[in-house]
Amino acid sequence: TPLSQADSSILPLRTESLMTEALQALPPWPEGVVLAGVNEHAQKVLHEGEVVAALYGAEAARLTVASPFPYDEYVLVLKGKVVLTSEDGSSQTFGVGDGFLVPKGWTGTWDMPEQYLEKIIVETAAWNEAEG
Repeated sequence: TPLSQADSSILPLRTESLMTEALQALPPWPEGVVLAGVNEHAQKVLHEGEVVAALYGAEAARLTVASPFPYDEYVLVLKGKVVLTSEDGSSQTFGVGDGFLVPKGWTGTWDMPEQYLEKIIVETAAWNEAEG
């Protein structure tokens, strides 16, 4: 369960224990977002304080990020890989153990060629504004 802001205990985010967490299904992506693959994804919020720590998982899919990314998002890949291709055509591939930052305002293609799981860290105020 997520920790309250009043809880000051350390929250271990060990990769091996995160692999077994049950995620809750998210609504399908809107029409036009999924370019290929399966429209199934899920998440679990692990902590919410000044930042949100969450797990996010998806079946293999290639998505268009046409609306500018709503916040800075730190990502740690736990399973699978992701290929991010910016609007300018530059592409980067990240696999298990890789960490990267998707900057606020980024647009491009988010390709998960296989089942994918990541841990994300996002500023809470930005998360709440974008995710409702």
